[in-house]
Amino acid sequence: MQTFFTEILQWLTDLGYTGISLGLMVEVIPSEIVLAYGGYMISQDKISFLGAVIAGTFGGTIAQLFLYWIGLYGGKPFLNKYGKYLLIKKKHIEVAKIGFNVME
Repeated sequence: MQTFFTEILQWLTDLGYTGISLGLMVEVIPSEIVLAYGGYMISQDKISFLGAVIAGTFGGTIAQLFLYWIGLYGGKPFLNKYGKYLLIKKKHIEVAKIGFNVME
């Protein structure tokens, strides 16, 4: 697993700003690690601070918009059909409904 993360981080480093945006959009690696690695790239003068902030903001915003659109346009039927590919089980949906006190 360590080799996998190392390869992903190296790939993101090679992509620079695009790597930060993609890393935050896809969430293969937790965003905290992507942003910390972005900070490391800034300290090595591979990218600029302002560019990293813009790339991180863009990537994080696109990821959240995508999830919002899934909920808005797909809702529960989408999650029932495709949730297994996102590692979401029906049990998770029921627990979320209870947690948010959602009525049907």
